[in-house]
Amino acid sequence: MDNPPGNLSLRNACEAFLKERSQRATAGSEELCSLHSEKLKLFCLEDQIPVCAICQTSKKHENHKLLPVQEAAEEYKEKLRTALAPLQKKLKAFNEVKLICDQTAEHIKSQAQCTERQIKMEFEKLQQFLKDEEAARISALREEEEQKSQMMKEKIEKMTEEISSLSEQIRAIEQELGAEDVSFLQSYKDTVKKV
Repeated sequence: MDNPPGNLSLRNACEAFLKERSQRATAGSEELCSLHSEKLKLFCLEDQIPVCAICQTSKKHENHKLLPVQEAAEEYKEKLRTALAPLQKKLKAFNEVKLICDQTAEHIKSQAQCTERQIKMEFEKLQQFLKDEEAARISALREEEEQKSQMMKEKIEKMTEEISSLSEQIRAIEQELGAEDVSFLQSYKDTVKKV
């Protein structure tokens, strides 16, 4: 069909919904009962829900204790405020402790950095001391080596001179030993003194 007929039931339901929505908008923040489209002026203490005047008389809320919405809201708000106070106090205490912890953490970090700098400085001093000590000991060792080498050199020179002198004496005595008997005996006295 080009033009199907309109659904009257659906149109009426839509209009009723739009009317109810506009009534809610004009009523401001006041909600309407979903069953009776009446203002929710009462609060059922047993079911813990707001109800309209018609709901109050229904069997669902028979013998239930009801309070005006404003009165119930004030009472429950006061209960929540009372329950909220210790939480706010605890939050404040937590924030104070967190602030102290933040400050302590910052102090620890600062202290660690300062200590790290001191450790580095002390180790630099220690390294410098060890380098100086190493240089001094090597210098002393070289000086000692030089002195001992000089002493040994002098001893070797002296021994070389003595060896040379002794070698000459031995050669001279050996020459005497090879001389004629008379000549040998004539120079014997001097040769023995030399020996």
